[in-house]
Amino acid sequence: MRRPYLRDDLRASIEAGALRSRGGGARAVSAEGLFSVLSEADGDVYRHTARRKTMRIALGSRAYFAKLHQGVGWREIAKNLLVLKQPVLGACNEFEACLRLRDHGVPAPKVAAFAELGLNPAKRRSFVVCDALEGFISLEDLGNAWSANPPDPRLKRRLIVAAGRLTAAMHAAGVNHRDYYVCHLLANRAKLDVGEVELVVIDLHRAGVRGRVRKGWRRRDLAALLYSAQAATLTRQDLFRFVGAYTGGRPAAAVRQQRSFWRSVERRAERLRAKGSTTGLALPGAWRDDLSDIPSVSRLADVGRTPRLPFRFDADLGRGPRRLVCTEVLRTQPGRRLVMRATLDGRDAVLKAFFGPRAARDLRRERAGVAALGHAGVCTPEPLGTGRGGGARILAFEHVADARTPTPEDAEGLIVLLAHLHNAGLRQRDLHIGNFLVRGDDVFAVDGAAVRPSPRIGSSRGLSDVARLLAEFPAQRLPPLEPLMQRYAEARQGSAGFQSPRVSAEDFGRLVDAARRGRIAKWVAKTVRECTAFSVGRRHGRRVVCNRGDDDPALAAVVADPEGAMAAGSVVKAGNTATVVRLGELVIKRYNVKNSRHLLGQRLRRALRTSRSRRAWRAGHGLRFAGVSTPWPRALIDEPRPKVGKAIAYLVLDDVRGTPLAEAMRCGGFDRDLAKRVGTLFRAFRTARLSHGDTKASNFLVADGEVTVLDLDAATFHRSPRRFARRHRRDLERFLRNWDELPDDVRQLLVGESQSAPSGRRA
Repeated sequence: MRRPYLRDDLRASIEAGALRSRGGGARAVSAEGLFSVLSEADGDVYRHTARRKTMRIALGSRAYFAKLHQGVGWREIAKNLLVLKQPVLGACNEFEACLRLRDHGVPAPKVAAFAELGLNPAKRRSFVVCDALEGFISLEDLGNAWSANPPDPRLKRRLIVAAGRLTAAMHAAGVNHRDYYVCHLLANRAKLDVGEVELVVIDLHRAGVRGRVRKGWRRRDLAALLYSAQAATLTRQDLFRFVGAYTGGRPAAAVRQQRSFWRSVERRAERLRAKGSTTGLALPGAWRDDLSDIPSVSRLADVGRTPRLPFRFDADLGRGPRRLVCTEVLRTQPGRRLVMRATLDGRDAVLKAFFGPRAARDLRRERAGVAALGHAGVCTPEPLGTGRGGGARILAFEHVADARTPTPEDAEGLIVLLAHLHNAGLRQRDLHIGNFLVRGDDVFAVDGAAVRPSPRIGSSRGLSDVARLLAEFPAQRLPPLEPLMQRYAEARQGSAGFQSPRVSAEDFGRLVDAARRGRIAKWVAKTVRECTAFSVGRRHGRRVVCNRGDDDPALAAVVADPEGAMAAGSVVKAGNTATVVRLGELVIKRYNVKNSRHLLGQRLRRALRTSRSRRAWRAGHGLRFAGVSTPWPRALIDEPRPKVGKAIAYLVLDDVRGTPLAEAMRCGGFDRDLAKRVGTLFRAFRTARLSHGDTKASNFLVADGEVTVLDLDAATFHRSPRRFARRHRRDLERFLRNWDELPDDVRQLLVGESQSAPSGRRA
């Protein structure tokens, strides 16, 4: 590992407090602290993947580019070693390449900071900070503009000569780029305006630093440069001029002396060109000048979950090369799929990009499913083309304007569409509302990959699919189930192999409840791992789980300094094991460590069962997913090394103001309407198989006409019906003990609404 490096001017800016996180965190000069603050610093993010983040930050009057690398993982290391390649483990390559090039007088970014953290090569974190190059333009954008507006021939010749000399100097310094495309060569705009040329080479994170660059590595760099420069309409004379600048002699003599080498460069460039848009690099053609300021993406697999929008990329969808502009990311599945809204030939389109080892299979399934939907007469967006681009296989669809996500009021239309699918011998294996759109009276099916043929779909399997679809909606908002079941049977009449279902409405309700428990279980499992809805990572040395896209500055301040936020808030509860404070619109609950015995017990509990803070986090999201009113959990912060007298975890929630249930009962009486709402709440507990564990009156509020449940530290989701029945009975008995003089009719209403034996299989 290399020693950390921090330039004096950047150190002075950091010590002066110029670099702070979004939450206003204190300055940090250590490698660990600087990495943490850079991860949360404000700036323009150009690329953010699971392994790497590139961003521009401003400190005072100066701007910097920072690249943060996470561990590459053993799979990536093994993949490179198996093909006899040296794996790139972090920012060390770029740091060494920049220093080597600048020592040899080759224009490259000036390094301001560098550090590596960790000994394990698969988990090693690192970062490099370089001075930003202001007023520069990439040769890719410059060459694309030449297609419509030819440049001054003298300026073009100077650029070609400068590129050849810079490439020769880079190789002479013992550096091969390994990603040497024209987009990684920048030219000074101000000097171009006066006919002068100044070039800088950037993006050296894959560069190899050697004593001598052998012929094979030089061939790869030159072939990549030749291929990526094809949009600049280079002539044969231009290529000879580059060869002369690169070799430092007469072009004709250089070509004659190394004929086999230059032919191999040309053949390799042809192979890259044959791959076309599969590699995601620039395609030939005239591009609009007004797109030059939009950042380009060479590989869609690298854009991450939250890319900087808009971005552009090149693709061929069957009608020749096109430059597309992505305006919105609809769904991401890292390493496999990206769904986005983009501008294609001046019209809005939805693109599904597939990459990774299963890309061909995923595309084939999507096309087959879309064709099957069309043959079945089901509304689905019209396909616009299939092709490749951005290093991915792409399927383009018409954008359905003015469409919306289905609501419980659209349940009947969804069921009719599902019946049409079943009549055509098709099943949708991924039944969730995100795969359907509603526009007016039309319901669209938008996911063809999960549509599979199923020749005989009887009433049992069909009702099971209906139940899974209805389970997407909260039980409290669904219309009566019996008419929906009858509507499905009516739509299936006359279908081959279908007989009227012999299922009662009560049994169908249990089927929907079982499907809903399955949905809740899947959702709860997602709350503690990295996914589309939740972000998991280390911030300021702590493990933080939060809702993805939640950019509330107040929440960021709490995550940056939980203890400072606790000190600034007003105390609501000061207990031995937990302290609760209110800070603005947030409530922060700190889980305390009382003594050494308690600390040992907490460590054992972490290893053997779920902690109280994580239970509350999971239960809060699970209940909200089920339609139950409870404060929205905003962040879960775990301390890595808890100590006696300190916190073991923090739970941040939305503040909910309302009337305590006990007070509402004293003021207005426990009337039948309030009893019905409480009974509905306990029925939702039963549907989700969640035991609260502490149903005292103070843990319930009446807010906005709903009964809101609080304090979910002891809440547990159960898989066993019998175990849940015992816990649920205890919850109800403890709740009823809050009111000894409750009228018999109200007590019976509560018991009748909520205490029925749970049944059905495990969800």
